[in-house]
Amino acid sequence: VQGFVLIPPASVSIPAIFTMGSTVYSSETPHQVTLTGRFNMASTEVTNAQYIAALQWAYDQDPPLVTATTTTVRDNLDSSTQELLDLDGSYCQISFSGGVFSTSDPDRPVVEVSWYGSVAYCDWLSLQDGLPRAYDHGAWSCNSGDPYSASGYRLPTEAEWEFSCRAGTTTHFNTGDCLDAGTQANYNGNFPYTGCPTGPNLGQTADVASYPANQWGLFDMHGNVWEWCNDWYGAYNGDETDPEGAGSGSDRVLRGGSWGGSAGNCRSAIRNYIYPYNTLNYVGFRPV
Repeated sequence: VQGFVLIPPASVSIPAIFTMGSTVYSSETPHQVTLTGRFNMASTEVTNAQYIAALQWAYDQDPPLVTATTTTVRDNLDSSTQELLDLDGSYCQISFSGGVFSTSDPDRPVVEVSWYGSVAYCDWLSLQDGLPRAYDHGAWSCNSGDPYSASGYRLPTEAEWEFSCRAGTTTHFNTGDCLDAGTQANYNGNFPYTGCPTGPNLGQTADVASYPANQWGLFDMHGNVWEWCNDWYGAYNGDETDPEGAGSGSDRVLRGGSWGGSAGNCRSAIRNYIYPYNTLNYVGFRPV
């Protein structure tokens, strides 16, 4: 699929086994994860231009799949009215006027998007490509609780995300045990990882793919924006095969760190979580 890369590459045998987590925080307890299949992951975080293209399509359907005003975009599938995108959020770079969505920053990652807005985007892509929707917008479950066998677009599981970020590495970052804010990732370089040099602080998102990709061709897995994952947040359950995360919860998982955070909060194993309805200036996503 254009803009996506195969994870793991064909050179890596399946099933793939890796150590997920770290000893930095108790919530990151190291454990062995086995992934039994390959998947395609977007090489970049979803940009404003990409989100607008799918959003405009959804808005133009009859009946429309979303409703919109100058301040908000809301869902219109399965009787859902969840907010998908906060258009009057202080950092939102998407506008709506006269039935048309626009942006002045097409190549920056979309922000002020809720978890619901992220999975809705995945479903719009599926519908455009003639694939089954992965998500029920009533219960908001992914493929009836079996994300790995979904044939449409979806958010990555937390295990898929970390596996993809690491790209075969076992260090704190896929760049090693340091992350350079000038040449490797967009984060607050005033707060480097322990024993590593300081660097610049852009203080905002950067265009996607402004920094080199990891070994598997994925850009901005460290920094720029935190990325929504499919999973509810919960404690790890030890060694697992194709883990799906907690069965329920109040928060959805975020991964990868952001432009405003420290290097420590950009580590491959770092876990974050917020309510799925939150829309923030440092949160975006990428589909699989």
